[in-house]
Amino acid sequence: MRFFSGVLVMAGMLRILTLGHALNAADALSFPPEHHPWGRFPVGSSKVVRTTSETLDEKGQVVSVTTTDTKTTLISADASTYTLKTDATVDVASRRITAAPQTVRHGYYGELPGQSLGAKRTSDASLTIDGRTIPCEVRQVVVTGDSGKVVTTLYYSDQYPPFVLRRETSVEGAAEEKRHSSLVEVVALDLPQRVRGELKQASYIKTTQTLPQSSKVTLEVHCDEVPGGVVAHWASETDASGRLLRRSTLELLEYQIPTPAGQPQPVYRRPMRAGKAARRMESR
Repeated sequence: MRFFSGVLVMAGMLRILTLGHALNAADALSFPPEHHPWGRFPVGSSKVVRTTSETLDEKGQVVSVTTTDTKTTLISADASTYTLKTDATVDVASRRITAAPQTVRHGYYGELPGQSLGAKRTSDASLTIDGRTIPCEVRQVVVTGDSGKVVTTLYYSDQYPPFVLRRETSVEGAAEEKRHSSLVEVVALDLPQRVRGELKQASYIKTTQTLPQSSKVTLEVHCDEVPGGVVAHWASETDASGRLLRRSTLELLEYQIPTPAGQPQPVYRRPMRAGKAARRMESR
């Protein structure tokens, strides 16, 4: 009888522990996939972007130019993670290099496999953008991995795309040469932007990164209707004295969003310029 009583007690304890674990999982602060630039799109969605980067010497002269075409495809997604496949070709010094495809799984807060995640709501606050006062939920996100701890404070609104309106990030516990901080802030909302020939609503996002030996400023155009969000960017990197080291631009070449079975899948490509189209017709 004592044996069976012990078994019953142990079973009860296990049920309590299991219930407690389930409650903790349910209480975890998740990020809504529908508010993520990849999570809101169906599997198979893709985009192709072209990044042109220039490196400058001490006299401000361009010493190298690199052009990279990158295709990113959403190959799987669920309530907590999404997986992207990346194919890239690089043109540098009159050579074309095809990089090996990469497949990486991400969490919606940016965490990678093997990293631990903690996310909690800390307070409420308001941001003012374009003269509008926007109530936000302030969340603290801590991602811990082998290279250190990344602590992020983000301002989230479920009413205004791109939904995360401000993000303050710092790397702690890493080697000095790997430490950095960044500030990402939406500086304009609901501006008209022509995307592959169509006029769409877009947001402008400014990112300021402070690195050990330099700083980098990026201005992005973010469209909620395009997989991955970003349709253009302009970036520059300077050293501690303010000398320009590198600069880059990004443009969207095409994107694709799958439609239900039996319907054609639309592909949105950069429209051909009128002059180029006329020359092509003449050559036929």
